[in-house]
Amino acid sequence: MTAGKRPKGNLEPLAQLMETVLKGAGLQKRFAEYRAVEAWEEVVGSAVAQQAQATAIRAGVLFVDVKSSVWMQELQLLRGDIIERLNAHLGQPFVKSLVLSMDRSPYPGTGNPQGSSHRDHD
Repeated sequence: MTAGKRPKGNLEPLAQLMETVLKGAGLQKRFAEYRAVEAWEEVVGSAVAQQAQATAIRAGVLFVDVKSSVWMQELQLLRGDIIERLNAHLGQPFVKSLVLSMDRSPYPGTGNPQGSSHRDHD
């Protein structure tokens, strides 16, 4: 075979091969759940994703960090629709519920968590 040429035959697409390997290792459900976190921005849109970020999923519960109480309330109202859209995107009902929590990551350049009055001690 010369360089750059593919052998002829029945080559399985990579996605299909990965699915087979994951299924064999019992990880297919875990991989699908991971896809829910990765698909967050695509499903909810960039405007929402700038205000709320999916961070993890465990046992069908998707954890989402939200930047403000206003967005927290909005997402609580949209919770059912978001779950439906995520599951439609995944092709199966992997997401059972959303847990929304305030994002406590530091403000850029301050090192202090949002809303915290904690000061470093010597």
